[in-house]
Amino acid sequence: MKVLVTGAAGNGGQAVCRALVQAGYSVRMADIMPPIADDLRELEFIRCDTRSPGDIRLAVQGMDAVVHLAAWHCAHQPPVSDETIFAVNVDGTFHVMEACKQAGIQSIVYASSMAYGWGSVYGVSKVIGEDLCKTYHEMTGASIAMLRYHEFIPRPYLEFGARLLRNGVDRRDVAEATVAAVQAVLEKRVGLFRTIVHTNHGMPTEVIQNFRQKGPAWCESQVPGAIHLLNKYEIELPEQVEQHDLSQAEEMLGWKPRYNFLSFLKDLKARDEKGIDVSNLKVPSEIPAI
Repeated sequence: MKVLVTGAAGNGGQAVCRALVQAGYSVRMADIMPPIADDLRELEFIRCDTRSPGDIRLAVQGMDAVVHLAAWHCAHQPPVSDETIFAVNVDGTFHVMEACKQAGIQSIVYASSMAYGWGSVYGVSKVIGEDLCKTYHEMTGASIAMLRYHEFIPRPYLEFGARLLRNGVDRRDVAEATVAAVQAVLEKRVGLFRTIVHTNHGMPTEVIQNFRQKGPAWCESQVPGAIHLLNKYEIELPEQVEQHDLSQAEEMLGWKPRYNFLSFLKDLKARDEKGIDVSNLKVPSEIPAI
């Protein structure tokens, strides 16, 4: 099966393309520039600015499914204007949906966001994007999965670990959830479906609700030496861990997250024991094997 990925050169796009290839799909990458990663250079690439209807009509030709990731968000560095965010995220999504309608594509995965809402132009762009998905579904009967991703912006290693307890999610989980959604829409197991893509820490409720006090001891019980690591690396702990019910994603997509704060602590412990300096490491960049 052939899958188009818009925004393929981005942080999430590269991970999704790799995961799709590993799952056996034929991938066409679409973006304004090709990804620089060596392992993706052999994949088909088409230059595409989703703000251009002609670009996206050409990109979707011959595809069985489309993963629409192309978007700007407020955390981009250097920052982009609200006008650009709106044009790419709203006009671009409309052009993708319209091109899919014209090409008869009935399987779509849309990258929404937990920033969905009215607090920013970016959040509003995701509200409109989900409404466009609903409209296209009602007009054509297409199978569409809308994934509200939590944050997976590249960050320093230690900051990434701390963020997992808040609104962070591992990029590998994002990619695996997206592949599961592609399979679900291709198999028409969902009509119009929305779910959250976040981390599951497997913590008892009392630990989640009072993590600053009870979290270190619980982590120690799961990863011996955790308290030492938390203190040594001065990892800031939240009062309460952000946790969502992800059972619907498991039920409908067959997906559940595999990486969490304990995964991070185990990785940190292994690096610490080997004397590896983690201060300059960045996630999700390639980091030295342990």
